[in-house]
Amino acid sequence: MPRHPRSRPLPTARFAAIIVLLVVAAAVAFLIACPPAARGTGTQATPARQPTAPRSPEAQSQPNAGSSVRSSQPGSIPPEHPRQERQGLLAVIIDDAGYSLEELQAFLDLPLPLTVAVLPHLPHSQEAARRVLAAGKDLILHCPMEPNGGEDPGPGALYTGQSPQQIEALLDAAFASVPGAIGMNNHMGSKATAEESLMTTVLGYLKRKGMLYIDSRTTPDTVGPRIARQLGVPVLERNVFIDVGTGDEQIASAFDKGVAEARARGSTVLIGHVQNKGVVDILRAMNARLAGQGVRLARLVDVLADREGNPSP
Repeated sequence: MPRHPRSRPLPTARFAAIIVLLVVAAAVAFLIACPPAARGTGTQATPARQPTAPRSPEAQSQPNAGSSVRSSQPGSIPPEHPRQERQGLLAVIIDDAGYSLEELQAFLDLPLPLTVAVLPHLPHSQEAARRVLAAGKDLILHCPMEPNGGEDPGPGALYTGQSPQQIEALLDAAFASVPGAIGMNNHMGSKATAEESLMTTVLGYLKRKGMLYIDSRTTPDTVGPRIARQLGVPVLERNVFIDVGTGDEQIASAFDKGVAEARARGSTVLIGHVQNKGVVDILRAMNARLAGQGVRLARLVDVLADREGNPSP
């Protein structure tokens, strides 16, 4: 029988070529399946960016932290506004209204913030109060109180020795005679305002009514401001009487003193009297010049707010 020929082994070079082709094919397939960006290259892969939360309107108006937002053009940064010097406040109280409506009207016609103190139980007390409020001025009771010299302070006066019930009844009647008053100051009263028990009753009454107290300081011995502060009653004190001397030069000098105190202390309280025409004249003449002196006329509540550190709007 014929013998089949034996299979010959593949040549070595051919076998090696096949192996190389297989390795190259495998490498190409691997590169296609796993591109270099997805493989580690010896450095850490850059993490994907996280979505950024929206910035608030306030933040959007500000430059990003760490960025430099400087313009090379001069004047591109707006200049700071110069700080305005704080104005002093000048509160003016006009005492003794209630006797003459004509005298009072001269003050009410002034386009200025004024406080008018009306005496109770006079023929024109209620009408004076009505006109003061209609003119947009502040109204307080000018409460008659006992002086040291024995003079008559007027109807409805408060005296040392009166009981608390008598004092409160007199105050009720006095405020009813001057409707719309937001508080009171004393008329005379050099003896009464120095009396502890009387002033405790008066100021306790004002505290319950939500009213303010202005001490006219007709005596250096007054206890009114101290007791008012103890009880939490809004309180101011007279700093200057405008018309102790009634001559024009004397009134002008006193007014200038008040202006100087307002500049130095931030605020001051002046008292003049309705019967003195010179006070009307000085107010009319000085008002136009006050702004240039760093002072403006103000209401009592403005002065109170300023001294408490809470300026009114």
